[in-house]
Amino acid sequence: MSSTPTLVRRRPNHRRLSTPSRPPRPHRLSFCQPLPPSLEALDLSSASPTQTLASLRFLVLSYLAEIELRLSYIGGEEHSELPITDQSNTIDDVRDWARTTLDMLDSIRADVCSHLPEFGLPDITVEKLRSHLPDLPEVPSITSHLPDFDFDFDDFDLRNKLDDVRTRFNDLDFHQPLEFIPTLSARLQTLQSHMSTIELPQLGQTGGGTLHSLHLLLHDLVDSLLSSELVTDILNSAPDKGLKLKESLKESEEMLERAAKEVAYAVKRSFEGVKLISYSDLPQEWKNNPFVTQGYRFIPIERWHLIVLSLFALHNETLNIHTHLVPFSVWLFKSVPCGSADADLPEILFMSFALLCLLSSAIWHTMSGCAHLSSMEFCARVDYVGIGWLISASVGTIVHYGFQDCHPTLHKSFLALCFATGLAGNIFPFMKWFNEYQYRGYRVLFFLSLAFSSLAPLAALAYTQSIREMFEFIKPVIPSLLSYIIGLVFYVSHVPERYLPEDWRRRLDTFGGGSHCIWHCFIVLAVSQHKAAIRAMRDGMVCYA
Repeated sequence: MSSTPTLVRRRPNHRRLSTPSRPPRPHRLSFCQPLPPSLEALDLSSASPTQTLASLRFLVLSYLAEIELRLSYIGGEEHSELPITDQSNTIDDVRDWARTTLDMLDSIRADVCSHLPEFGLPDITVEKLRSHLPDLPEVPSITSHLPDFDFDFDDFDLRNKLDDVRTRFNDLDFHQPLEFIPTLSARLQTLQSHMSTIELPQLGQTGGGTLHSLHLLLHDLVDSLLSSELVTDILNSAPDKGLKLKESLKESEEMLERAAKEVAYAVKRSFEGVKLISYSDLPQEWKNNPFVTQGYRFIPIERWHLIVLSLFALHNETLNIHTHLVPFSVWLFKSVPCGSADADLPEILFMSFALLCLLSSAIWHTMSGCAHLSSMEFCARVDYVGIGWLISASVGTIVHYGFQDCHPTLHKSFLALCFATGLAGNIFPFMKWFNEYQYRGYRVLFFLSLAFSSLAPLAALAYTQSIREMFEFIKPVIPSLLSYIIGLVFYVSHVPERYLPEDWRRRLDTFGGGSHCIWHCFIVLAVSQHKAAIRAMRDGMVCYA
């Protein structure tokens, strides 16, 4: 077979009357900022890290501009044919190759501008800098060998092809310039690999004037930078940091992708929120009680009216909602002023925080069937805030009536402690880990610690008065304390659903008659009992001179 190269001629450009002529593509020599007029000597081993990074920035931008200058001449109007030895490479192949290269140059340039520092340096000209680089041909010496392609880059879309390349470098947003060096090396090597996919050997007829020489230049540039002592020391100072960040990004992407698939599947199973689904259909973040297996809502937030209407439907949260919503409504109605001065300020404050707890609980159990994770989690955290303030207000009533007359200093100090525990109940629930199921035990311990803060004022009462008088004083509170404890046991143990047969579980899941509902009933009972205890404690302690 003859080795004579085949001449691939360009077809005459017969423009349709309905199609406007395409303007020639201007030369794209874009830099983030104009190049500095001079540089320090590129002795990477003796330069400071900032100088090294600035020099790296200048070298890479100069190299990208040199490649772009050569590619821009492909759009010249004076050439009409291109010698190609590889019959598999058509004019369209070369066009795609050049376009992809230009897009990759833009992407690398943007990353370099955003990660590497720039500053003006004296004492060496750009011409002297170029003496550090291999000899490159003058642009006119190679333009005569490039085709007269009419590249209309604005109309031809290669984004889908570039996505496959760009997803290979996931180290996207490094915050430290030094950590960007390995990423830059990988980006440049990818660019070099891409440029080598098209063979144009006829460009080598002028000495050194081939694209292959540009590839060699890039190889030498990367090797010299990465092998310098300073850059090696910089990279070795944090050898695993970039890798860990890359792995973390990959893990986050996989987790988001998994969560999105689980949510889409659950929405599909629920027929866009119309049908109840099972525990196994739920995404991981919505799974709270593995012993409640049926009756779950999963309603897209866009269909919020279905969430509201679910207040009046049967599902596994029905009783959990109404065991707190009904008492809230009754007590709120009774709290409307009607001319009675029977309630004092501590009782009013306690009932206000109790109503807050009941309302936030009802909202959370309504929103637990929402398919929007952020909204669902926010309501769950607000529910925890209501519990924290209820506990702090309960302890506060004991402190107020126990110390207000005899020990005003202790009265103020312990009330400040109650306020601090209430603030803690505002802060901790909004920590990321707090609402996760595996930390359920820690949540219980946290709220128990808020309740145990009452031991300090009780010990002070026993010390300033006597143990017998302290027990006589808190005796009215004991029934509500027992109700809280019994309800908490049901909540923690998942009794009775843990031990029921599957068919009985399904029946309870129809309306939500499990351990959580029982816990709610004991909370309402405890609030009612503590309200009665407040009136029994109003007389306070007897002061001894």
